[in-house]
Amino acid sequence: MKKWLVLLIVISCALFAASSGCSESGEDGNHEDAEEEEEIEMEITSTGNSEDWCSVGSSWQASNPQTGEMVTMKITGTEVIDGVLMCKAVYETNTEEDVSKIEYLWSEDGETVFWIAYDESGKMVSSFSMKEGKITVTDEEGNVMEINQDS
Repeated sequence: MKKWLVLLIVISCALFAASSGCSESGEDGNHEDAEEEEEIEMEITSTGNSEDWCSVGSSWQASNPQTGEMVTMKITGTEVIDGVLMCKAVYETNTEEDVSKIEYLWSEDGETVFWIAYDESGKMVSSFSMKEGKITVTDEEGNVMEINQDS
């Protein structure tokens, strides 16, 4: 469960970067390992319009030229789910063993969120939904966990 919460935070950060309208590339970052300090070169680019909550075509990408690891996020359009207009983005990565793609949808007010994670073969690994104070998480075996935020 903790792993998916981290993924949700990463996705949210990526969406923020994608909608910020900024563009960067060739950024160097220093990341400290618990055992040793190592400099890692990261390239980060983003496109988009920060004026629009769902700027279709906006994208965000981070890559490590040293390892070939890459994470991308692209806003692909809108969908109406259960009567709620949702923005849809596709997140893809080669950095995770279990997850290679996530379809992420969110409402403009942020009150409704859905995502489905897939492995390399396209099989659903897990799903997450948050609507009207209720959170539902489903794993790849179909086990469902529900949490009511109002309780």
